[in-house]
Amino acid sequence: MIVTKLREFNGHKDSIYTACINYPRQHFYTAGGDGIVASWICEGAGDGEMQVRVGSAIYSICLFQNKLLLGSSKGNFYSIGLESKKEERNIEAHREGIFDIVHDGPGKRIYTCGFDGVLNIWSEEFELLKSTKLSDKSLRNICLLPGAIAIASSDFNIYILDKDNYTLNTKLESHQNSVFALAYNPLKQELLSGGRDCYLKIWDAQSFQMKKEYVAATLHINHISFNPGFSLYAVSSMDKTIKIFDAASHQPLKFIDKEKYEGHSFSVNKTLWLNDNTLISVGDDKKAISWSLDLS
Repeated sequence: MIVTKLREFNGHKDSIYTACINYPRQHFYTAGGDGIVASWICEGAGDGEMQVRVGSAIYSICLFQNKLLLGSSKGNFYSIGLESKKEERNIEAHREGIFDIVHDGPGKRIYTCGFDGVLNIWSEEFELLKSTKLSDKSLRNICLLPGAIAIASSDFNIYILDKDNYTLNTKLESHQNSVFALAYNPLKQELLSGGRDCYLKIWDAQSFQMKKEYVAATLHINHISFNPGFSLYAVSSMDKTIKIFDAASHQPLKFIDKEKYEGHSFSVNKTLWLNDNTLISVGDDKKAISWSLDLS
């Protein structure tokens, strides 16, 4: 695999914690410790365009229809109009930080989780449908599976809930520290998990039996993301690296670091795939970076 650094995107004044892509517009959005949401052209470089500023750090962001959904460090759940760039809703949804926001499509459900150990389920009109306390520790990441919801927690567990009634199906207790990251591969029906113990664990997403585990970082695993074709996945870590793996064999293909590739100088917090061979990463060094991955 040949890795090429394409572009560097600068402008944030604090750590970038989260990001999302608007595929039709070929834009991506970043947010973090400075409370600013910025928009960037995927094929461009340089400074981005500020979309909105809120009163605290932003931990999570999600594109939903014509809105950006934000989760703040104070537990506020924001809806921002893409066109107006204005705050449409500000809901005091959680106690302290909201670590993840996901949705399962238009007309369905929006899910938020955070510091208070609570999973909230919302309608597309932002009506709170259900609130479920799962843990006395933080809930860090939500992953939607066929018929189920997987939730990573700082209590070292992964909670598997029924998607119809939100009851607990099972609890995966294999990690030895906080679980920060989950990702699902529908082609292999596998759930991947990672966290503070630096282990990447591969689970059968039907039986929830663990198939494989290995150390995938020297410090916390912050995020796991599959490319659109589910042939590769990226593991981003507090150890300042992005590790690219083959999704079929789970063999490592490339480590992207500061020394060899002019990568991130601090924790890499999240990665996004623009397509099967183009990756965007964000981190504590206030930068977003785009990468080309050539397998030829």
